[in-house]
Amino acid sequence: MNHRCFKVAARPKLYWESAIYLLTVLAAASAAAATPNAVPAEFQGRWVPSKAACGSPVAVSVGADRLTLVNGKDSEALGGIEMAGPGYFAPDYRGIMAVLITEFNGHQPVTASFNFGEKKGVAQLDFSPVQPGTPTPQLKAYNARISKLNLAKRFPLDKVPLKKCAGGSGASAGPAK
Repeated sequence: MNHRCFKVAARPKLYWESAIYLLTVLAAASAAAATPNAVPAEFQGRWVPSKAACGSPVAVSVGADRLTLVNGKDSEALGGIEMAGPGYFAPDYRGIMAVLITEFNGHQPVTASFNFGEKKGVAQLDFSPVQPGTPTPQLKAYNARISKLNLAKRFPLDKVPLKKCAGGSGASAGPAK
């Protein structure tokens, strides 16, 4: 009889241990799923115009979840990063390019293309322009955000080929290998 009571008493503990284990597994899976669009490590780092030295005051810093434009003392950090999925390219695309979109759920002011033109280690930014047209509420909000950022005037990086600098400081003289 004690044996039977022992099983009954042990069963709730087993359920709790199983529930805790399951919650731990689900939390880990959730954390992994929370960053599926983190920028891959190969694209993270400091990028400068391809004709500039890595110590250039004009640069782009790419992190796992943020892209920061820099021009001297001026900087603009943009989050809401999404790496574009396979649907971004034509169905038969088999190249090496990768695309990062900033403020994905917003007005998407900057799109960064890595391995641009199928050239490994080359990136290019595209700044979203103010759009003409009938001023719908959505267009007004978009144009207000893009105008406020004024990226093309503040950062001479629109459609400029970029190279990645070695190291985290950006002080090296050449592109990353």
